[in-house]
Amino acid sequence: MTTSFLSMRPLRYAMLSLSVLAFAPSATAAPPSKSLKPRALVAKPTGRELAGDTLVERIVVKFHEGSRVRLRDQRLVALTSERDAAERSLLAGRNLGDARLEADVGAVASLLERAPRIGAIARLFDEPESSLEARKASGERQSGEQLADLNLYFEVPLMPGTTSERVADLVAALNALDGVEVAYAEPPPEPAMVNFGMDAAVRGLLAAADLPPTTPSYVNNQGYLNAAPNGVNAKYAWTVTGGQGQNVKVVDVEGGWRTTHEDMPTLFHMGGTQYADASWRHHGTAVLGEIVGASNAYGVTGIAHAAQAGYESIGAQSSASAISKAATAAGRGGIVLIELHSRGPADGTACTCNTSQCNYIAMEYWQANYDAIKTATANGVIVVEAAGNGSADLDASAYGGRFNRNTRDSEAIVVGGSTATTRSPMCWTNFGTRVDVHGWGERVYSMGYGNVFGSYGEDQFYTSSFSGTSSASPIVVGAAASAQGVALANGRRLTSAQMRSLLRDNGTPQAANARQIGPLPDLAKALPKVISGNY
Repeated sequence: MTTSFLSMRPLRYAMLSLSVLAFAPSATAAPPSKSLKPRALVAKPTGRELAGDTLVERIVVKFHEGSRVRLRDQRLVALTSERDAAERSLLAGRNLGDARLEADVGAVASLLERAPRIGAIARLFDEPESSLEARKASGERQSGEQLADLNLYFEVPLMPGTTSERVADLVAALNALDGVEVAYAEPPPEPAMVNFGMDAAVRGLLAAADLPPTTPSYVNNQGYLNAAPNGVNAKYAWTVTGGQGQNVKVVDVEGGWRTTHEDMPTLFHMGGTQYADASWRHHGTAVLGEIVGASNAYGVTGIAHAAQAGYESIGAQSSASAISKAATAAGRGGIVLIELHSRGPADGTACTCNTSQCNYIAMEYWQANYDAIKTATANGVIVVEAAGNGSADLDASAYGGRFNRNTRDSEAIVVGGSTATTRSPMCWTNFGTRVDVHGWGERVYSMGYGNVFGSYGEDQFYTSSFSGTSSASPIVVGAAASAQGVALANGRRLTSAQMRSLLRDNGTPQAANARQIGPLPDLAKALPKVISGNY
């Protein structure tokens, strides 16, 4: 199918291209709170990791753990009297006294006044402080690991057309402050679908009337439902108690959905502000079609069609904030799908196809997104994340070890894209040891777009060619929801790390290739182990 997100890109602050700021792991970290496994820090960026003409959307600043910096009356303040013993210990471990910290808080405010901004400083995570504090505490109790205080993240929205070069010195100045853990310029994300370009016929259908003829069934065209080696054995899973995803909540994080589509189930959560752009709307609709398309006599049927689905849109909030809200909605045992990617630094890997998205990578590369994901998985939420379509080797030194599971593991399941029939990596898929499993990256039948049965209005649009790690990741989510439904039916509940191991260890191997994208999940192998508890 031919849908262009470059030509039809929605605007948040303006038409912006994408990029990611690179940092490397830090050699030191603050001492852990009590007996918790310490949280690793990242090295502060120079501000010049990206090409100077990269457009950026916001500046993100995070203060050090224990500082208890908050926004009060539009001002940043350090709530010295409210720090507990653990927070005081964290600051002492970094030799950060009250006077130094207060001076740095003032310096941050002064520096951000100089930014080419279109709004005041605000909290990055758009949830009550008390809710974020409660999830941090519960996640630390369950995981035994120190988690980030998400209330320490702040943002300033930048003027349309702002480039990385324009704010590089400002970012460097922020990172020179002892009280700042990390600061970076952040671009907006895009859906992780391969860009090809929407043809005129499909564009014309967007204004067609919604007519009522009976829609054909496309289930036989959904090859990813079929038995291994080409499919995930969803049809087998439907015969197993819980295998249709019963009692599992799934929340999709991206930009838009057609909630009135004839094959769309009733959604339990509809959060955030949607983009009005049709390209986002078709994308989100196609994603949910693969997972929860209604089981009926027409259209498509989702892999986990009995699961409860919802969405959290990034239209008026950061991706990190949307991930956090989605995790709250999904709850313990639920699943969050991150259907986004953004451009990172050049890693030296040849990019021979899909060149408009070269070096686009998984969203956990950004520290705020990583911390939101880590908080979610620590609280029992399963997170599935598109690896991205940038032809990137995530093990490359350009990424500073941010995708090295041995030192920085969010516990999310990262998904690559394969051909529909050979399980070979698509030419554009990202790859590496951090990519856990794969799904079809081409020729996916689902709802949306309208290149199939597209003459009767958007509520009856279907596609035969959804693509990218955008189409691959929902296949993995469907398999995960099926497995979690079976686990719940047997008195169990899998964590994100357990689900990752289950799907990775019980799949159909990818075709022999130097680019690792992991196996294709096989529910016929996985579900018996879920039932027996041997996972």
